[in-house]
Amino acid sequence: MHRFFVKHKLDINDTAHLSDSDSIFAINKLKLNIEDFIEIETYESIFLALIGNIEKSSVEVQIVKKIEDKESIGPIDITLVQSLIGKNNFNFFLEKSVEIGIGRIVPIQSQYSHIKKNKAIREYGLWKKIIKDAVEQSRNITPTIIEKPINLKDLKVSNRSNRICLTTENIKTVSLNEYFGKVDIKKPTVIAIGPEKGWSSKDLEIMKEKGFSFVKLKTNILRAESAGLVVGSIIKYLKGEI
Repeated sequence: MHRFFVKHKLDINDTAHLSDSDSIFAINKLKLNIEDFIEIETYESIFLALIGNIEKSSVEVQIVKKIEDKESIGPIDITLVQSLIGKNNFNFFLEKSVEIGIGRIVPIQSQYSHIKKNKAIREYGLWKKIIKDAVEQSRNITPTIIEKPINLKDLKVSNRSNRICLTTENIKTVSLNEYFGKVDIKKPTVIAIGPEKGWSSKDLEIMKEKGFSFVKLKTNILRAESAGLVVGSIIKYLKGEI
């Protein structure tokens, strides 16, 4: 049976319309007709639906019964702590974080952040919209959470989480492979990414106090907006989620 995605919440006996592209596909390619059954998927559930009306590029359905609920949202798996960077780069970072399934993003002001916390707070509404649009585009079951910017010293992390601080500074580090050879990959992971200019000695001291391990990647130096995406993707792969 053919399944289509609807981005808003539904219940039994509700009516809904397929998106324009899905409607055209259902009419022209699948040759579906009125009174045909299809499946409708939302962020929360999967339903059986009956096609009630078809127009030129619009398919209306009625929800007949619930097939199943999706798995409930569990604890946040991966958190990216991202030092504030340029607006366009940060917006790109947000969009791609949603696409790979990052659970939470915490923007922070570190010593060399490109943008200060108070100025960044003005962008918070835009950030939420970027994430909302990206969630709808990628059809994520668990939308990414974006928190308001904070100072690095105010960051709170669980002692039960894996804590990684990516760094290129001249301090004692381990490789990503070495780090995950010593910890439980199933635990939630917090990844801290610095700005373009890197971490200051004061920033690194704060990270050390908060229990972060310093990791250096055995590759070219990654840009601030892509480092967390790369490491987040690696972790999801190791967890069997990609």
